[in-house]
Amino acid sequence: MGSSYEELRTAVAADGGLHVVTMGVLRDIEGAGRLGSRVLGTISDKLKSHGMGHIPKDLPGNQDSPVRVYLLGTPIADTADAVQNPSLKGDAILRGAGDSEARAQLQQIREIVGV
Repeated sequence: MGSSYEELRTAVAADGGLHVVTMGVLRDIEGAGRLGSRVLGTISDKLKSHGMGHIPKDLPGNQDSPVRVYLLGTPIADTADAVQNPSLKGDAILRGAGDSEARAQLQQIREIVGV
């Protein structure tokens, strides 16, 4: 895994738009010593500023916890947003996930976020 947000974005893209890292990796990329609430917010903001989102919606404070990082503006991002932020628009996105590949991705995201 890389040592910058740019390298992380490259890894996410190379992994089909969804990449798993630990919070320890994100902490190290940020150059932080501990995963306090301020650092968690900064990591979330920096991911977004580099075109990435994350699951779970609230980053965990444990360095060993896995996090799914995905590219914004992709079907994965739309599906993750629909699951994490229920809305009528999100319902339509989820209903449109009709083919078997999309259903499998949706199930994986539901399992990840515990829905």
